[in-house]
Amino acid sequence: MSRFRLLSAPLCLVAVVCLPLASAPARAQGTSDGAWSPPRLTTPPVIDGELNDDAWIGVPATTAFRQVEPTPGAAPSMLTEVRLAYDATHLYFAVVAHDAEPDRIVTTQRKRDADLSDDDHFVIVLDPFLDQRNGYYFSFNPLGAKQDALIRGGLTLNYDWDGLWNVVAHRTPTGWVAEGAIPLSTISFNARAPAWGLNLERHIARSGERLRWRGQQRQYEVNSLAIAGRLTGLTDLRRAGGFEFRPFTTVTYVHDRPAGVDNTRLKPGLDLFYKITDSTTAVLTLNTDFADAEVDDRQVNLTRFPVTFPEKRAFFLQDAGVFSYSLINNNPLPYYSRRIGLGPRGEIVDIVAGARISGREGRVNFGLLGVHTEASGLIEAKDLAVARVLLNLSAQAGFGLIATSGDPRTNGDAWLVGTDLNYTTGRLFGRAATPFDGSLYYQRTGSTGRHANSQAYGWAAKYDSPTWGFTSFLDWVGVDYYPALGNVRQTGVWTGSAKLDYEFNPPPLKRVVPLLSLSLRHSLIHHNLEQISVGPEVTAETKRGDILLLRVKEEDERLPEPFRVANGVVVRTGDFQGQRYETSLTLSKSRLLSATVNLASIPYYGGTQRVYSSTLTWRPSPIFNLDGAFSYTDVRLAYAHFPVRLVKLGTAIQFSRTLVWSILGQYDNLSRAFGFNTRLRWTYTKGGDIFIVANQGANVIDGRWDFTRTELSTKIGATFRF
Repeated sequence: MSRFRLLSAPLCLVAVVCLPLASAPARAQGTSDGAWSPPRLTTPPVIDGELNDDAWIGVPATTAFRQVEPTPGAAPSMLTEVRLAYDATHLYFAVVAHDAEPDRIVTTQRKRDADLSDDDHFVIVLDPFLDQRNGYYFSFNPLGAKQDALIRGGLTLNYDWDGLWNVVAHRTPTGWVAEGAIPLSTISFNARAPAWGLNLERHIARSGERLRWRGQQRQYEVNSLAIAGRLTGLTDLRRAGGFEFRPFTTVTYVHDRPAGVDNTRLKPGLDLFYKITDSTTAVLTLNTDFADAEVDDRQVNLTRFPVTFPEKRAFFLQDAGVFSYSLINNNPLPYYSRRIGLGPRGEIVDIVAGARISGREGRVNFGLLGVHTEASGLIEAKDLAVARVLLNLSAQAGFGLIATSGDPRTNGDAWLVGTDLNYTTGRLFGRAATPFDGSLYYQRTGSTGRHANSQAYGWAAKYDSPTWGFTSFLDWVGVDYYPALGNVRQTGVWTGSAKLDYEFNPPPLKRVVPLLSLSLRHSLIHHNLEQISVGPEVTAETKRGDILLLRVKEEDERLPEPFRVANGVVVRTGDFQGQRYETSLTLSKSRLLSATVNLASIPYYGGTQRVYSSTLTWRPSPIFNLDGAFSYTDVRLAYAHFPVRLVKLGTAIQFSRTLVWSILGQYDNLSRAFGFNTRLRWTYTKGGDIFIVANQGANVIDGRWDFTRTELSTKIGATFRF
C-alpha cells in the first residue's frame, strides 16, 4: 500500500482549496427576460385538455425555449407554447407541444409516479420561497401520466412524495396538448414573497432534445433551483382549506407457517393535516399503516457494511426536504427515516401515533417530528423525536442545527446533536454557469454503553462548469459515534474522496466525459490506511440516450477483522491488492426494447468477483410494460468459491391513469428465498385510493417450494379538505 500513501495528502489539500465559502454574490435571475407575471383569473378553466375555455382568452403564451441538448442555447427544432395563470387558490398551466411527426411521439407510461425520463414529457419546477433550496417538481407526458417530487438541497429529487394536482393531456394532429392545475394547498409557499422560482422544460424522447425556459447550460438539470427564472405578481394567495383529513382502513390476513401465525386484522387510522400558515403545516397520524407502500428491491450484500433503502412512506415524505442535512449522502447521516417503524432485524414495528410540524417562516426552515412505536419482541415501546432548524443567512448561505432522541434498536437511550454550514451559488467568483455547493458539518452522539469518541465531522464540495466538474468529500467518524435514528457505514475511520471530470461534445454524440476518481479510508482504531482506490473512467452518451461506460481502478484494502457473508462463508483478514475492470452498455428506454449489460472483474479480499448483470425493459404499449433483471456474481477466494444469482421480473398493466396492476417476483440463491408481490391501485377519486396487495414468501430448496408467509391486504383511503 506504500505506493499510494503520498496521494492522501494532496487529496486533502485539493479538497480544502476547492471549498471556498466566500464568493461574489449571485446576480438575481429576475431580469426582464427571466421573469413571468401571469394574469389573475376571475373564472377558473375546466381542466379537460381542450384549451377552449374563455378563461384562456387573452392569456399570453411564451415560446422562449432554447435547447439544452444537443446544442445549448440553439433554437428548438419544434415550437412549444406555454400559458400560466392563477387565482387565489390555484396555479394553472396550459402546454401546446408542436411536433411535425406526432406518430413518433414516445409514450410508454400511464400510471402515477412512473419514470417519465424516456418518454416525451414536460416539467414544471417551483421554488415558492425563492430560497434555492426547497422546491417542487411536476412532470407529465402526452397521456397525462404524472410524476412529482420534492426538491431538497437545491437539486436532489425525492420522487416518493405524492402531491394532489391535476393534469389532462392528449395527442393532436400537430403534437400534444396538456392542461392542469396545482392547488396552493398542495405546496407550502410564502404569500409575502416578491417572487417564486420557476423553470420549464420539454423533452423530445426520440431525438434526445431538451428545451428549457431558463438556464440552458447542459451541466444544469431543470430541478437546479439556482438557475430558475422568476414567477412574479402573485397577489392575495390563500390555501383552499386549512384542514386536510385522510382516513383509511386496512384489512390484513397473515398466514406465517414458521411462526405458527394465522390471523386477520382490521386496522383503521387517519392522517390529519393543518396549515397553520401558508408555509407551516402540522400533521397528526394515528394507527399509521404502510400496507400500500411499494416493496423494496432485493439486495445481496457481499460487503461488511449495511445497505440502505429509500423511504416510501407518505408520513415521512411530507416536507422531507426540511429534514435534509448538509451534502451528506449516506454516511454519516444523522437522520434516516427508515430507522423508524423497523426493528433491529428489519421487522415491521407498528407506529401507534406520530406528529410533525414543519415549514418555513421568514429566514428560518424548521421541522419537528415525534412518533410512538409499539413494543416488538424484546424491544420496549419507544418515543422517538427529530428536530431540524436551518437559518438562511443569505441567498447563498445557511446555518443549521439538528437533534434526535431515542433508540429504536435497543432498550437504551440515545441522542444526537449536529450543526452544518451550507453554501450554494450558480455564479462562483461572479462567473456565469459555474454552480458550486459546499458544506461543513459537525455531529456528536450519546448512547447507553458508548463512552469513547462519539463525534463526526467533515466537508463536501461540488463544482460543475460547462466543461470541468469536481466533487470532494471528507468524513471523520469517531469509534463510538452512534446515530440511533440515522445511518453510518463504518465508525472509527476517516474517509476522503475526490472526482475530476471534463465534458466535451464531439458530433454525433451528446457528450463524452472522462473522469478520474480517488477514494481512501483510514482507520482510527488501527492507525493505518485501510483502503484506497484510484483510476480513470469514461462515459459516452448518444443523443438518443444510449450510454457506454468503461472503468479501470487500482484497489488496495486491508481487512482488520473477518466478517460473514450471507451464505455463511467467513471472509478472512489480510492485505489485498488488485485491479477493477468494468464496462456497461445501456440502451435508452425510449426504445421499444431497451437493455443494460454490465461486465466486471472486481478484487475481493485476495480473490475476485466476476460480475455479469443485465436488465431488460420491453414497452410494447402504454398499457403493458415488462422489466427483468438478472445478476450473476462468481466469487472466488483461495478457501471458498460460490456463485451469487439474483433474479427480478416485474410487469405493470396500466389499464388507465387511475387503475394500475403491478407484479414483482424476486429470488436470490444465497437466501434461497423467493418473494412475490402484486399490487392493484385504483384511484377512484381525487385523493382517494383503494389498494389490494398480496405478498407471498417461499424457500426454494432442491427444486422444492416451501411456502412460508402469505399476506393479503386491502387498504381504502380518502382525502377531504375543508
